[in-house]
Amino acid sequence: MSIFEYNEEKHMKSEREEWHKIGLEEGRKAGEQRLSQLIQALLHAGRTEDMQLALSNPEYREKLYREYNL
Repeated sequence: MSIFEYNEEKHMKSEREEWHKIGLEEGRKAGEQRLSQLIQALLHAGRTEDMQLALSNPEYREKLYREYNL
């Protein structure tokens, strides 16, 4: 590519898309880690029914995240 073919708008769009992908992947990993920590805490506490409910009910899961400071 010569300097005359450089398209700044296209380049910036490509950069934004790449950063968006990286951000999504980091967010997914953080969410998985948070859920894993919650499940481990609930298993350790013998709260298997709460664990099952947390997996199917996002509002209850958020309540448990707050309870365990996750």
